[in-house]
Amino acid sequence: MTRRNIFSPGERADSRMIDRRGALIGLGLAAAAAISSLNMPRALAAPIPKERFRKMIPGAAGRWRSRTSSELVTAAPDRFSDNLYQNLETRIYEGHGLPTMMVLLAYNNIQQNDVQVHRPEVCYPAAGFPIVFSKAVSLDFDGRRIAARKLIADRGGPKEEILYWVRVGRDFPVGWAEQRISMALANVRGVSPDGLLFRVSTIEGASGYSPDALEEFLQAFARACSSEFRNNVLF
Repeated sequence: MTRRNIFSPGERADSRMIDRRGALIGLGLAAAAAISSLNMPRALAAPIPKERFRKMIPGAAGRWRSRTSSELVTAAPDRFSDNLYQNLETRIYEGHGLPTMMVLLAYNNIQQNDVQVHRPEVCYPAAGFPIVFSKAVSLDFDGRRIAARKLIADRGGPKEEILYWVRVGRDFPVGWAEQRISMALANVRGVSPDGLLFRVSTIEGASGYSPDALEEFLQAFARACSSEFRNNVLF
């Protein structure tokens, strides 16, 4: 018995065109996936194990001595927290006749999309402490100048004076838009930069407070750091 072809010549041609179109689409998707994989930014820095990172932070800075603390303002936990805070350390530095210094270091070896250090302008208001003053400043560490920001947060009575900087690769963006641009430009070059938030704060009017106290502490802290930590993490 002869099998009868139920498709007309025109229908067979349409079927072959659909098959070719499907094959071309499949090849295009495969090529796009390959190109995307090749263009994935490579990390500039290796992760730092938590214990090693902890030990790199100086236990003393000039006349200040440190203790660990969980009392500092941090970003609210979310589903990205584990990536965002690959290394998160909070310390209190105290000394006789000196103002208490509250230090936070947040480091990640990759900065991309949703994995970026959070700025205090976001964290403090979210914790109920509005920012009442903000100014870009420049800090000098033995001739090495970096861009930073000074804030004052209202804690419902005493004011908290804050100095911080964000490092993205070799850049020190002073605003969120600049931070995104630094990250994007690095990605275009095919790299994913590491990132750090360094924040120090003290309470205005507290025992031993002076307008220069934060910068005095920062200079002492930087000098107390190892050259590895200072050059590869802080700056």
